[in-house]
Amino acid sequence: MTDNHTPDQVLRLSTLIFDTPSLHAGYVTKRLRWQANLVPVIERRLGIAVGSDQDPRARAIIATVFARVDAASVVWVRSGGRSDIAELYDRSLAAVTSGRS
Repeated sequence: MTDNHTPDQVLRLSTLIFDTPSLHAGYVTKRLRWQANLVPVIERRLGIAVGSDQDPRARAIIATVFARVDAASVVWVRSGGRSDIAELYDRSLAAVTSGRS
């Protein structure tokens, strides 16, 4: 799954993070920092004035992507890693874009 971890290691670590409230809170806090750091990048790509507080599109895109990753990851962890994570990501995007899974 990553260059540094095997799929089994990722599953164990992800399970620990999602099942331990304090670790999950730390994960969410870190993710919120990443989201804040990505806003100017997405604003530039969208042609929005960087730092604009009048246009929610960059924040909405970033929040949707992270929510999609979280939804797929939780299902993958709950399946014990047996589900196809790429398919779960695709299904979570389809649910957001078409209203169906």
